Amino acid sequence: MRGKSQTCNVKDGRVRVTCPRCAHKKYVAIATNIRKKTIRCPCGLSTLCTINHRVYPRESTCGKALLVIGKGKEFPVYLCDTSLAGIGFLLPYQYSRSISLHQELFIKFRSLSGAMTQRKIHIKTMIANRIGAQFTDIGHLSL
Repeated sequence: MRGKSQTCNVKDGRVRVTCPRCAHKKYVAIATNIRKKTIRCPCGLSTLCTINHRVYPRESTCGKALLVIGKGKEFPVYLCDTSLAGIGFLLPYQYSRSISLHQELFIKFRSLSGAMTQRKIHIKTMIANRIGAQFTDIGHLSL
């Protein structure tokens, strides 16, 4: 029998799953390449877990930002999510050939406090026009 799916955060290489039927708690070791796993409770209920390997929580956001490419070229992007370690954004298709994987760039955006911020980023993932980047500067510059 199947139960509801859960999102489980990895801590120290394992996740804690609580059965929605009997409230039994179980710790399961998770490899780094696993993204989904079905875990069976002793009561017989199976739960599909979506595994979250992130160290910092990701917050959904929306808004506009500017991607700064060498020599001062700026392209508009649309923010999707942020965390303490990185940022996710959508790049319009007409600019998609302007950046590449593992490139170092700057991004200008309004932080949650309302201040204009410029951060140095490293492009980690590119899937179609969805870009994931890691912040490489320790502090940040408010403009």
